Amino acid sequence: MNRKLMPFMLLLIEVVMYYFICLYFHMDLDLIIGSGILYFLFLFIYGHYSLNTCLIWDEIKALVKSSFCFYIALLVLVPKSTGYERRMHLTIMVASMFIICLLADRYIRIAFRDQFARKTLVIGTGYEAARLGKISNNNRFALTQVEGYVDANWTDQLFDFKQENVIKNSFIYSYEELDEAIKTLKIEQIIVALPEASEEVIDKVMSDIYGKVESVKYLPDVNGTMTFSSEVQDFDGQLLIATANNEMSSLANTMKRFIDICAGIAGCLTLIPLIAFVKYKYVKSGDHDSIIFSQDRIGKNGKMIKIYKFRSMVPNAERILDELMEKDPKIKEEYLTNKKLVNDPRITPVGKFLRKTSLDEWPQFVNVLLGEMSLIGPRPYLPREKEDMGQYYNSIIKCKPGVTGMWQANGRSDVEFNYRCKLDDYYYHNWSIWLDFTIIYKTIKGVVYGKGSL
Repeated sequence: MNRKLMPFMLLLIEVVMYYFICLYFHMDLDLIIGSGILYFLFLFIYGHYSLNTCLIWDEIKALVKSSFCFYIALLVLVPKSTGYERRMHLTIMVASMFIICLLADRYIRIAFRDQFARKTLVIGTGYEAARLGKISNNNRFALTQVEGYVDANWTDQLFDFKQENVIKNSFIYSYEELDEAIKTLKIEQIIVALPEASEEVIDKVMSDIYGKVESVKYLPDVNGTMTFSSEVQDFDGQLLIATANNEMSSLANTMKRFIDICAGIAGCLTLIPLIAFVKYKYVKSGDHDSIIFSQDRIGKNGKMIKIYKFRSMVPNAERILDELMEKDPKIKEEYLTNKKLVNDPRITPVGKFLRKTSLDEWPQFVNVLLGEMSLIGPRPYLPREKEDMGQYYNSIIKCKPGVTGMWQANGRSDVEFNYRCKLDDYYYHNWSIWLDFTIIYKTIKGVVYGKGSL
């Protein structure tokens, strides 16, 4: 099925639904036609009918913008003499169409994903390539289907380029089989995921795939310097990327703090029955020690704060960790590398449940209410991890640590320490209400499906 049919299918469904909603509110034909043209024009301007790959929160953002602009236009254009009831009808109509447009777009993308998704080949087998594949194939809303990967390691054609191979159980082709992979898998799009490659290697890859597919995308190594405000500029034939290290404005800080206060109050109210529940679970298991512990962490501007958590480990866990590392070099190496143990013997049965559901973090809403933490922000790092944070330390401490954040929303404990720092650095440079919304959505989804816990 031709992918270009999708916008027309979506438009047809929405026009029909818009017409029936207008009829339900007894609007005259002139108002239906005039407002309809205006509404669908805003949808088109904000990319609702675009064939570009996007995730669902990008679509929500576009729909909010178009709906808001349309609603303001209606308030200006529709005379006040129409009365309060008519204006309420218009408000309900805009809200209803927002839901209908989102559901219609989601349904079409999911139902016809096999027909509309771009068959994609990723050149690269490193961490970034694996993450691209996971995002593309797990997000049914996105119209990108990764069919396979090309291993660019240790080939004479790419000057013996080397990257860590983390791709498992997927269709992997050698670089010499690139043309075969494109034909066999009927590839329409190639994503070059070799951010650590030299300019010489990238030029060779681009030359080898030139003209063989409809679309080529390239994942650059930006070293955390690019933000959402970055833009590509044509400087008299020279390609420039304009960027800036964004800082939150006073208004943004005020808005974020207001959200934190609301979340802190709600979290603390639910904390009371939760304490009783956790205490009951521990006592039932024969553990009568305190269920809440405090720990020093690095706060905003490097100030030390005490965060509160439900205890998920045996008492004196730090002392036991030192003993384990002293006795077993492998445990020491694992902890020093990732700042965690995959199979940590210190975790109690109740603690395992608390971590899987993220309930162990709930007492941190007290820190949020006190203004020491935020609902969303960088991970609250331990003082001994400061040196390991390296270059990311200075940007990470400019934000309050969060109950949840980028690393929890992107794999939780599955994410390696260095990549956690990169994600938190990314959050500082790219903060927005929309990014916070995305993190909350992905965190909840991760907890519900139990991904990356412990």
